[in-house]
Amino acid sequence: MHVLIIDVEFLVALESEQVLGDSLGCSTEIVVPRDAAASIETSHADVILIDTELLSDPVVALLQRRRRSGTGLVFSSVDKRERLGLADFPGVAVIAKPFDDEKLVEAVLAASQGEMA
Repeated sequence: MHVLIIDVEFLVALESEQVLGDSLGCSTEIVVPRDAAASIETSHADVILIDTELLSDPVVALLQRRRRSGTGLVFSSVDKRERLGLADFPGVAVIAKPFDDEKLVEAVLAASQGEMA
């Protein structure tokens, strides 16, 4: 499994990479926010883990297209209101930051298997 990680905080992305690599043995790729749209469009990731702060209209459209093509999605957020889910992405997990490692791993694993949150 390959996971694309896009977060506004580089240290959070590094932590995600470490947790997912240790727990799932998956490969990861960290992308800086300015490259989010291009990477979402061109990456061969099985799962995209992305901070909800980066959800502009163009990014939402790209993520919806990727989801329709079978790519798993997981969102991360510090906003408590978003933790119940996002209207544009029903059923997609929103993981609270700071992460609970087990919940992050479970969400990514479920997304990789096409399961809903």
